[in-house]
Amino acid sequence: MTGSFVPSALLDLAAVRIGTPRLRLRPPVATDHAALALALGHWRVVRWLARVPFPYRTADAERFVAATAGDLAARRALPLLIFDRDGLAGCVWLDGLGAAPEFGYWLAPSRWGRGYATEAGRAALAFAFASLDAAAIRSGVFEGNDASMAVQRRLGFEISGTRSVFCLARGADLPHIDTVLTRERFSALDTAQRETFGP
Repeated sequence: MTGSFVPSALLDLAAVRIGTPRLRLRPPVATDHAALALALGHWRVVRWLARVPFPYRTADAERFVAATAGDLAARRALPLLIFDRDGLAGCVWLDGLGAAPEFGYWLAPSRWGRGYATEAGRAALAFAFASLDAAAIRSGVFEGNDASMAVQRRLGFEISGTRSVFCLARGADLPHIDTVLTRERFSALDTAQRETFGP
């Protein structure tokens, strides 16, 4: 990752920029409206997300970006769009910033199978533990989303329970698997990976 992390009290969330070997992460801006609508305009993506409508239109992207500005200013959430060399690839976010924020992500179908969710997710999680005072990070998947569960396992998340969560796109409460990642577990896994694969 590029750059160094700073304590959360000094951090302007709207200015956050994170780099990985293949990806760039930054908060959304108004010029992202069309790309967001295109990337999220797939049932195969939206059906696994809790709070995203379908079909997803440019007006939805406009509302999302406008709400994001307020969330960043109030330090409620940190959404980060994922870019590769061809443009917008997806999004990772941390919601409810504090001791145990919620982590989520999605990728456009054209970027599936490249390891982007793991790469971007690991970078965002490292940032959260280093600069956002997180002690643990919560996440989860709707039952049946095996690909997303595999990503979470690679990132170190462990199952913490099950419940029903409303899916806006499907208009129903659906079985959901809750997961959690502690700072200690992430640090241990990160250290092990560096020792195995190098920095």
